[in-house]
Amino acid sequence: MKPFALFGPALALLLLSGLLVAQNQPTPSKIGYLNARALVEAHPQFAQVKAVQAQAEAELKPLRDQLQALEAKIRAGNASAKEQQDYRVLAQSLQEAGRKWTERSNAVLKPITEEIDQVIARVAKAQGFAMVLDQEVAASSGLVVYAAEELNLTQAVLQALPK
Repeated sequence: MKPFALFGPALALLLLSGLLVAQNQPTPSKIGYLNARALVEAHPQFAQVKAVQAQAEAELKPLRDQLQALEAKIRAGNASAKEQQDYRVLAQSLQEAGRKWTERSNAVLKPITEEIDQVIARVAKAQGFAMVLDQEVAASSGLVVYAAEELNLTQAVLQALPK
């Protein structure tokens, strides 16, 4: 019975010492923000994304123009049955082509954003930030209405990006 009598106080002492040690370790509590779009656009490989976007626009613009012309005829009530059918086919073609170009753009963008995310994590950790928000998302959602400029990590991350 005696060994169990010491177990309770020993366990309480162990838990209390663990809490005291946990309180002494610094925990990051700063919340920062950055302009993610500026970081992506500053990345050296962003030119590839712009090239894909330019190719997409070159392919999609004529489709959009044709679709708008047919849509105007349909709205005016001057479209024949064939033009209405052409409109549906063209709209589907535009949607499929748009999906294809979105996938291509995302494939080129993904390694860029992954690298930027790693740099953000490294910079934020080095500067003692517990959380980093995208400035545009936070502002447009109403999540953040004010943030001090010294919490802006955009320049620090830009400097840490590969050249």
